[in-house]
Amino acid sequence: MEKFRLRFFNIFFKATLGVWLRLSYNIVADLSKISHVKPPYILISNHCLNWDPFMLPLNIKEQVYWMASDNLFRSKALGFILTKLVGAFSKKKAVADMSSVKTSIRIVKKGGIVGLFPEGNRTWNGKTIDALYATAKFVKLLKVPVVMCEQRGGYLSRPRWAIRGRKGKVQLNYYQLLDKEQLKTGSVDEVYQVINQAIVYNENDWQLENMIPFKGKANAEFLEQYLYVCPSCHSISSLHSEKHKFFCDKCDFSVILNDYGIFEGEKKRFDNVSQWGDWQNEFIRGYIKDNKVIFNDLDVVMKTDNENGKLDKGIKGTLTLDHEKVYFESKTGNMTFYHETIFGNTIQLNWIFEFYYNGEFRRFYFYPKNRISAFKWNEVVDIMKEIGGKSNGK
Repeated sequence: MEKFRLRFFNIFFKATLGVWLRLSYNIVADLSKISHVKPPYILISNHCLNWDPFMLPLNIKEQVYWMASDNLFRSKALGFILTKLVGAFSKKKAVADMSSVKTSIRIVKKGGIVGLFPEGNRTWNGKTIDALYATAKFVKLLKVPVVMCEQRGGYLSRPRWAIRGRKGKVQLNYYQLLDKEQLKTGSVDEVYQVINQAIVYNENDWQLENMIPFKGKANAEFLEQYLYVCPSCHSISSLHSEKHKFFCDKCDFSVILNDYGIFEGEKKRFDNVSQWGDWQNEFIRGYIKDNKVIFNDLDVVMKTDNENGKLDKGIKGTLTLDHEKVYFESKTGNMTFYHETIFGNTIQLNWIFEFYYNGEFRRFYFYPKNRISAFKWNEVVDIMKEIGGKSNGK
């Protein structure tokens, strides 16, 4: 019954949403190099769009079972659709999850295709990040071929920080990355190097070679979710977007983001979002050394899991980050989270910062929605842990 339901939805989806995706994103796919590869196998790709799990299988006849973030299953309605219709299964983000491994083993034993993204996150700036090392262990365990899909144009079609898409072109090129013999004889380190090298990609470099217009109605809208340091006056959280314009409210800095993903304007310091993001990371590292209190945000809502595993109503307060800790102040009390004992910190839905602390789940919502950078919290906590943020274990 389940197999029939998923097969029916797969056909229905490709005839409806699949057609819309092809037309909206101008998808061009080449599967000629995997015509000989039959399931079971693992499908991997660089991760650019929320639509990736729907785009990548469009030209694949068989069902692809995607390993998806557990955050998506918190909604009953979306969880039902993903589980019962799409065939996705839950994976806790940034933490070990043996249940997802067991599910994957059952899928390949039945001759299915498991889909996953080695980076574990969508790109914020068009550049891939390193693959999770656990991916290599995972594919070694499953012992089935690995198919790679090179996605080109996905980031510029809809950047992670944006809420609107642009009309350009998405290229999907498939090839076999690893066969059974390579997985059998290769070490985990060797498999990891192959996977990591396969996903290395910078869409900004690709765009310089192709110069494809990605036309949108508001190219810069919500860019402040990712870029939070003004390159002119160095103010933090002073940047704002309005349609194609991105500007600082503390100085006269202003640029336009054009249809090629390139900044324009007399004040511009960088050609693209990726260059700005690299500079921002270096700047904030220096800022950390010179300032005990890094930044804070008001009107933040903190939620945690209740006894039933559901999120509670939440508490409103002020969130502050300094050299030692993340500190939440509210009318009902204060909470301290030391950097070294924060685990699995990540960004969900672009505007939510979450992590585990002493085994407890914490989630922080920033308002106004999509106008405050949750990314900066995750970036700086990662840096503090990297340089050895202090902790007394409380």
